[in-house]
Amino acid sequence: MNSILFSGGSKRHVASSKWYSEIIAGKYNAVIFDCDGTLVESGEAHFKSFRTAVRAQGYDLERDWYDQRNGFDRLSLLSAFSGEISGPLDISLAAQQSIEAFISATTAISPIAETGKLVRTLAGTYPMAVGTNAEIEVATASLLAVGLSNYFTSIVSISDGYPAKPAPDIFSHAAQRLGASSARTLVFEDSPEGVSAG
Repeated sequence: MNSILFSGGSKRHVASSKWYSEIIAGKYNAVIFDCDGTLVESGEAHFKSFRTAVRAQGYDLERDWYDQRNGFDRLSLLSAFSGEISGPLDISLAAQQSIEAFISATTAISPIAETGKLVRTLAGTYPMAVGTNAEIEVATASLLAVGLSNYFTSIVSISDGYPAKPAPDIFSHAAQRLGASSARTLVFEDSPEGVSAG
């Protein structure tokens, strides 16, 4: 798998097998990983949980519409959905029901092998955190489902009261919790919002 490294105003492709050497060469002191789409493949579980929640209020969610909003936090996605339907949507209720539906469906979550391998390689050498637009209970359930929860010093999420990505707050606070400077912290992301935040 190829990724893109954004650093010092430039970008270049890096193969998954080269990330460890890039971290050493870049003299990074800490690493932050996004959760969904980076550490875990959870897109289908998230889609089904949102669809379950809006169907409980008499609506349906199209997959194409959902896919175009990859990277949105839960409330932003439900607010966008509410703005496009003809009737009312209880966003708070839909958010809670979608969280519950997701946690009930963690058997559908799978690890992203290349990233998981990197996490295990870095373990014990580099402090690592997760920075996510997901709620803490959702991120924790995902990491537990794929056996990665013990590798991270901290999970910083939207539940901490920080604004969602693309705001940088989640990542900057994760770096602070790791005791690392932002300049020497590498962020792994998969969405445009997350890359902007990083």
